[in-house]
Amino acid sequence: IYLFYKALQKPTPKKINKKATVVTCPSPATLVDYTKSRIKGKQKRELYNHIVTCKNCQHVLQSMFNTPTGEEFKKKIAPK
Repeated sequence: IYLFYKALQKPTPKKINKKATVVTCPSPATLVDYTKSRIKGKQKRELYNHIVTCKNCQHVLQSMFNTPTGEEFKKKIAPK
């Protein structure tokens, strides 16, 4: 619970991609919903694509769920 609380305390960074579009990270609650398969379809694929490229979201997930890193991490969170 402490790690979840700690993850909630981190500000969500904003990133600017090559097209100058602001991309915000999903909330920790959305990340939990993703890992519990409560999100479906296109939104799930979009979240996966964000998570595998966002170090902040990876850190939050790894802190909350003690998930692996690298390729093993990508396999574990891949949409099914």
